[in-house]
This record gives sequence, C-alpha cells and structure tokens, in this order.
Amino acid sequence: MVTLTLVALNLAVFVLEVSLGGEVDAFVRRWGLVPNDLRGSEGQGALVTLLTSTFLHAGWLHLLSNLLYLTVFGLPVERRVGSARFSLLYLVSAVVGSLSYLVAQPTSQTPAVGASGAIAGVIAAHLVLYPGATLGSVAPVLFLSVVESTPTLLLLLLWLATQVFSSVASLTTSTGIAWWAHVGGFVAGLVLAPVLRKRRMAR
Repeated sequence: MVTLTLVALNLAVFVLEVSLGGEVDAFVRRWGLVPNDLRGSEGQGALVTLLTSTFLHAGWLHLLSNLLYLTVFGLPVERRVGSARFSLLYLVSAVVGSLSYLVAQPTSQTPAVGASGAIAGVIAAHLVLYPGATLGSVAPVLFLSVVESTPTLLLLLLWLATQVFSSVASLTTSTGIAWWAHVGGFVAGLVLAPVLRKRRMAR
C-alpha cells in the first residue's frame, strides 16, 4: 500500500534527521522550504524543496501525529481511489500546500517542513469520499468503542491542535508552522477527491 510506504519513508527521513545531531539545522535549511531562497532565477535549483520539505519534520510529536492521521485516513482513501490515484492526491496536495505557503510568505527565511499539506489533502478527500464517517468506521481496530462515534471532522480539529503543540517541541529552532500549507493542501484534496472518485467509478 502506498500509504504504508509513505509512512515508512517519512519515518526513515526523520531518523536521518535525528542522527545528524548538531547538523540538523543545516540539513533542514538545505531541504526545507525557504521561500526567500526561491526568489529570482537563482532560486530555480531550490524548487525541489517544494516536495522534499514535506518529508521533513520538526520533532517526534510533529512526525507521529502526521503519520497517525496519514494511516487512519490514508488507508480508506487509498482503498477507494486506488494506489496510483492516491499517490497523485498525496503529491499534488503536498506541492499545492508548499506553493500556498510560498505565495503567502514570499520573503520568509524560516524553513517550512512537514507533510501537513499532503495530509490535509488526504483528510479533505476522506471527508468527501466518506461523508458522515465517524472515528469507529475509519479505524475500528485502533480505537475503543467508547469513542467510535466521534465525527471525523472533530479529528481534523484535533490534528490541527497537534500541529500547534508540535511547534513547541520542535527538533530545530528554525522551523515554523506553515498554516497556508494546511489550507492549500486541504483545498487541493477537496477539489481532487470528486474527480478521482468519478474516474474510479467510471471504470
């Protein structure tokens, strides 16, 4: 499954970050999204950070909360649209999220990191593909029946809350929350989900 592959990839990159010790800030600066570095023709080489930044994370809380939500929401979305289309959804949401941050903060010198834009897109797609779903119907094995009636919309709010707390427990001192990446990724997911669903059903 693409979802589990993405989980493993994000985890592997974070282990690499941790292993760098004092050099992690330079690593994040190189591969994170720094809008100011993309200005002008000299910034063309940094375009790759629109994607590479989405595989970096600022700390364990940031990473684990993202991977939990990616697993919980990604698996059912991938089952509904198929692995290839899910990959498209994830990558487009990630890049659109990065571009949204770039447009909103064009002169920022603070590296933006995290899969939040991509995961926001996956959550949005889930809301479209599974309207009215509850926590128990999304992940019945992971959670107790006492909370299985929790609306998935509430889970979205809880996920946003973890993004705030993760910024406090950041692995580096130079990263921040790119809220426009969340917005851009979410909108991308809302737009793509109906298209992917219709094409899947038409086969």
